[in-house]
Amino acid sequence: MASSIIEELPPLSIDDDDGHSPTSKSGRTAVVIRRFRLTLDGVSVELSSLGATVTSVLLPRYYDGAGEDASLRGTTTTTTTTTTDDVVLSYASPAHQLNDGNRPFFGSIVGRVANRIRDGRFRLGQQRHRHRVIGRGGSSSSLVETYELERNDGPNHLHGGSDGFWNRIWDASIVVDGDGEVEGEGGCGGVVRFVLISPDGDAGYPGGIQVFASYSLVPVRGGGAAGGGGAMLRLVMGAKLLPGETRATPVCLAGHAYFNLSSHSSSNRILDHVLRLPNSDRYTPLDVSSIPTREVRRVYDDYDDGTTTTTTTTTTTTGGAMDFRYGRTLADALERYGVEVVGLDRADAGRYVSGDGGSRGGGECDRVARVPEGGGTNGSNLVGNVPYGFDHNYVIGGRAKGKNGMRLAAILSHPPTRRVLRVYTTAPGLQVYTSNHLDGNTPSPGLCKDGSRYRQWQGICLETQTYPDSILLSDDEDGINDEARDEDDDEFARGRCFVLRPGGEEYYHVVEYEFLTAVNLDADLLSD
Repeated sequence: MASSIIEELPPLSIDDDDGHSPTSKSGRTAVVIRRFRLTLDGVSVELSSLGATVTSVLLPRYYDGAGEDASLRGTTTTTTTTTTDDVVLSYASPAHQLNDGNRPFFGSIVGRVANRIRDGRFRLGQQRHRHRVIGRGGSSSSLVETYELERNDGPNHLHGGSDGFWNRIWDASIVVDGDGEVEGEGGCGGVVRFVLISPDGDAGYPGGIQVFASYSLVPVRGGGAAGGGGAMLRLVMGAKLLPGETRATPVCLAGHAYFNLSSHSSSNRILDHVLRLPNSDRYTPLDVSSIPTREVRRVYDDYDDGTTTTTTTTTTTTGGAMDFRYGRTLADALERYGVEVVGLDRADAGRYVSGDGGSRGGGECDRVARVPEGGGTNGSNLVGNVPYGFDHNYVIGGRAKGKNGMRLAAILSHPPTRRVLRVYTTAPGLQVYTSNHLDGNTPSPGLCKDGSRYRQWQGICLETQTYPDSILLSDDEDGINDEARDEDDDEFARGRCFVLRPGGEEYYHVVEYEFLTAVNLDADLLSD
């Protein structure tokens, strides 16, 4: 079995007026950011210790024997790699990322708790049993404490706040096979491991913890697919309480890479991609501030046009805008979202996703697609004059496979280049985010790779996670908290945020990004 090559690239020493450090803002005037490159079977991944960030994923393009770009024609004969495309959005340099603040969270690990927390506040029981506990400021008989966090996303807390893990400089090391601390962390040729200490009270969260994120590049499942090549990027995330820590804390880490399988700078953006969520027949609807209502609904119950397909063996109900079970282009999905959820007429919604002559892709890319002033359709909970698109948590169903309990969460394909990304995970949820808030100017093109303008719908994030705003699932005042909820009676409780407790289990989360190149798109790799 082939092994990846891991190189440490020259570090960057950067003057930093904000005083970033591995744990907090401490007044330092310079920082050192370490960088790494992993290479396997023509696929190359670059990483940075700033936010444990994926800064580049290079995939090969293939040409036929006549030197013509067969991948763009949709056919291949004799394949010869002559160039690559970078398929993740990123700053041109970690220095730009540091100085600009990375508000889109490009490629980073977000936490302490990924996604949104309603009103920047959560309640958490510090003991499992009813007995006297010692809290801050002395003894207390209360079992539940309320924690106030920064509200950095309107009324809500997002991705750990304005100085979350994505904005920290992590310790970094190369770990050879067999030396990983967590089963399954190792990879062929070793891993790049990032470690961060987050003390008690950091960003308002209780409990001191150590978190890690390790990346390895390994062969694809089965050694290849449909005559093509590729490699799989495995990301293992974990967390544990610091020695002697007595306070419990929630934790949910997530990778926030933006993918565009054509190229990070593609003028078609992601509109010519096809997304399939084969194991997601349910999702969690949102309220007006993008917080789940704690309902779990079937994707074919909302915005359903009533389309039914019957074959000799099955009857398939095709849902509305939220349904990706059978695969659809993102142009079609976003147009349908504009009509059914936002309330635009089809002509207006279509202009955002159609190029000259009505071709799918491109669209009015310099114009941000927004919800009308009056808000979205009845029941959509969309407020007016905000950019629209998908930013929803899908429930990952299906059968877990292998000793690590991996399930197939998503299949993203780009037919023109014959590239496919399959996402596997141990997590219960998948946040699908279509980069709705990119606008071509923020970040400034001068800060982005190749001077690119990252417009709305330029990339797609496939963030595996526990469900948003799921730390405490009961408002009972008698101290009955998330441990008391019966998951059999509450679907939302099945995706609740993990809580680290003294003497309890450690947090563990795996996601695998399987990049396949020059493949037959009719092959089984597009199925589950």
